[in-house]
Order: sequence, then C-alpha cells, then structure tokens
Amino acid sequence: MDKINKFELEKPTLAVDVVIFGIKKGKVVTLLHERNKEPFVKAFALPGVAVRLDESLENAARRALMEKTGLLSDDFGCIFLEQLAAFDALYRDPRGRTVSVAYMGITVPEKIRINPDSDKIIWKPVSLISKGTLPFDHNQILDTAIQRLSGKLKYTNIAKGFLPQDFRIEALQEVYESILKTKLNRSNFRNKLLKIGVIEQINVLNNAVGEKGGRPPHLYRFTHDLVTALNRDFL
Repeated sequence: MDKINKFELEKPTLAVDVVIFGIKKGKVVTLLHERNKEPFVKAFALPGVAVRLDESLENAARRALMEKTGLLSDDFGCIFLEQLAAFDALYRDPRGRTVSVAYMGITVPEKIRINPDSDKIIWKPVSLISKGTLPFDHNQILDTAIQRLSGKLKYTNIAKGFLPQDFRIEALQEVYESILKTKLNRSNFRNKLLKIGVIEQINVLNNAVGEKGGRPPHLYRFTHDLVTALNRDFL
C-alpha cells in the first residue's frame, strides 16, 4: 500500500521547449538564450519553461519565448508555430522527472524584436551547433526539428514562413538550399513551383536589375496560406 501511495503522489513536471528557425546570410539559424541558473548555468539553450496549471501548451511556448528572449507579444503574428514532439527520457532533466513537449517555429529574424541590449540572446547557425553542446536533450530536440522542417519543405509551402509576403526567386531558392543543403537549378526550381501552383509571379522590379545586369527581376508570392500540403515531395 505504501508503494502505491508513493507512486500516486509522484507527479512529473510538464515543460515546453521551443526551436525557432530563421535564415540569415544563407544559413539556417536558431534562437538561443544563456541560462542564468542551475542546472547548466551560463550554457546557451533553447527557450523553455514549465507549464503552469492555468495555461495551454502553446501559451506556455509563447511565454517561454517572451521570458527567455524578450520577444514582444505583438510579434507572434510574424511567427509560425506548431507542436513538434514529446521528449520523455527518464533523466533528461537532473532536477527531476520532466516531460517536454517541443514546438517548432519559423520566422524572419529581422521582423521580430528580441532584447537588443543582451549578448545572452543569439541567433546561432545550426551548422555551428555541435552534438552534445546544448544542455538537457536540446540537441535531440533541434535535430528532430530540422528533420521535420526538411521533410515539410518538400511537400508543403512552409518556406513561406521564412520570407516577406513578396520576394525574389533568389531569396526563395536560398531558403531551400540552406535547409536541404543542396544546390538547385534556378530555372528548373522556379518553373516547377510555378507549374504546380506553389508560387505566382506578381510584379517586375523596374528599378532593379538582375544579378548579371540583365532584365529586371520579378517578384513572387505564395498562393496559399501557411501551411498547405501540396504534391508530396515536389522537389
């Protein structure tokens, strides 16, 4: 009976951790903050918090971003956020039994406002985050998010979250090449996305020139809202 009562009283902590992706200078980056308390004090980590009794998981994810990075609540309109996966390794948190529900976010880094005076909040290229360098199981969470992002890039319009509403085809190609880590033929890439209706041409930049001084470049726009599933693996 004592053992039964003991297990009835034990309650694991429910937490959320958030992976926010952006593209900067042709590289996939993620938002990290420097922890200010143990465990892993001074280590850079994904934003995360314990879930309160009176909040949903998504609201906890939003609070994690605001509390850990200084993100303003008004900027959430610039972030696509979706639930990623649950992480429940028995000893993932040295403070006790903790289950984390991770979220993946996508944004244009220049559009959101984080604490501008702090060097403890950084956009770090994912390629520079070595295995085992993040605390808890945050490397595993990051790897899972990258896999999800790479997969969805091939059959949805999730790339829309990385760009302004109107964009040049070079910017869109940079998103795909940065995430998929492969070079794409620009003409084939553009023509394929136009043919299956992922994007549409909307304008010509008459005051600009192409990369090699040729005809003025075009502006494009996605044809559907985030995130719309299209032909599976269209790339």
